Amino acid sequence: TENPTKVKLFTAGQSLLGKPIYGVEVSHDVHQNSGKPVFLLTGATHAREWPTPEFTLEFVYDLLMHDGEDPEATNLLEKGKLIAIPVVNVDGYDLSRSVPAHEQKRKNCRVNPGEVPTLAECQAANQNRGVDLNRNYLPFWGGPGSSTSPTASNTRGEAPGSEPEIQAMLSVLNANHVTVAINNHTPDRRLLRAPSSSNEPDVVADEDAYQGLLERLSRNLPDWPAGPWTDVYYEASSTAEQQAYYAYGAFGFTPEATPGFSGSQTYHPPYENVINNYLGIGERYEGHTMRGLYYDAFKAATEPELHSVIKGTAAPGATLTLTKEYTLDSSLTTWQTGEPQEIRSFPNAIRTTLTVPPDGQF
Repeated sequence: TENPTKVKLFTAGQSLLGKPIYGVEVSHDVHQNSGKPVFLLTGATHAREWPTPEFTLEFVYDLLMHDGEDPEATNLLEKGKLIAIPVVNVDGYDLSRSVPAHEQKRKNCRVNPGEVPTLAECQAANQNRGVDLNRNYLPFWGGPGSSTSPTASNTRGEAPGSEPEIQAMLSVLNANHVTVAINNHTPDRRLLRAPSSSNEPDVVADEDAYQGLLERLSRNLPDWPAGPWTDVYYEASSTAEQQAYYAYGAFGFTPEATPGFSGSQTYHPPYENVINNYLGIGERYEGHTMRGLYYDAFKAATEPELHSVIKGTAAPGATLTLTKEYTLDSSLTTWQTGEPQEIRSFPNAIRTTLTVPPDGQF
């Protein structure tokens, strides 16, 4: 309401329990569909990671407060667009925040495969039930670091994209020109990129650019381990980074921020810790700034040398549509008990539009 030309509220989709998954687009002339490159920033894919929506929203406010005063913020909003989805896992986040027995809930509200529970059924279920939404994207689904157990921390779901929360994320990714994506997590003090699983090939074609960007971003988090999941963390399949890179050629990253240090504060730290980690101030956070990470990532999203760019001329006011239909492969996995392992392909379709500006240049 306060920034009608810079902020557009949208609903990406609905959660399993039918709650809206809200996001905002932030840019100059935000209602003009001009094909700007997009920086995607998300929070609360894992329900108990409460600082991640705060980080995401803080960056939105940061850009708006400094637009017109700070050249960097102003330039980013002129050249690019931020799409921020503070809470991906709406149902799990609500339970984690409101039901003491579910405070450490990680996954969504899926109780039984293929069934939509009621809120009461979700509340009555063990907090470890559900699907890990960061194991439910399309590429390499079912591979190492994901589980078929309904109570494992990394339950993959019954099929790639089976969860409505991930369908919502795919709808955003398939309709926008995302070039850099950050999927916020806590609390393990890392900065991660693909490959995230051991059966995933090295990203040879873009290795220099991808690794170079990782090193550039990691300067904001100077002593945190930074690299592929498989080098500096555990392995995981069908993650947000894999979707970003294999479906769109976008560079995806997961920062595991650390505003909490031990015990009950690990996931739910004092709020001032979150702000100190955002700004990179205070005894524990001096020089470790999520703010700097996001600014650098947004800047990279707008840099043509890091991404493919289609330019041309057309009739002013015309609508141009870009489409691509293709498939993404799962991992080699057992789909039904007793059947041999196999790789299966799943469709994905990009469809984006833009309106040609008055000068005819797009």
